Amino acid sequence: MKEVIPELVVKIISPFEVMYEGRARAVSAASSIGPFDILPNHENFLTLLIQCEVHILTEVDQRRFPIQHGVLRVDNNKVIVFANI
Repeated sequence: MKEVIPELVVKIISPFEVMYEGRARAVSAASSIGPFDILPNHENFLTLLIQCEVHILTEVDQRRFPIQHGVLRVDNNKVIVFANI
């Protein structure tokens, strides 16, 4: 039997486009306190992002999205990034 690996549902949006929408195994970004990672079943929280690259680790690759600033919210394995707002 194949092991089911929990995933995050991730959406990164900016004022003019959806930069990413899909599933991920992990999300990494940075706040004023420092870099952090989000894995499945992470506690719900809200944070301000500083200029950084948001890294999305999917089952097949890793994607990077540079942002100037933003807001990241985690809620029940759903991660949404409001970038450059």
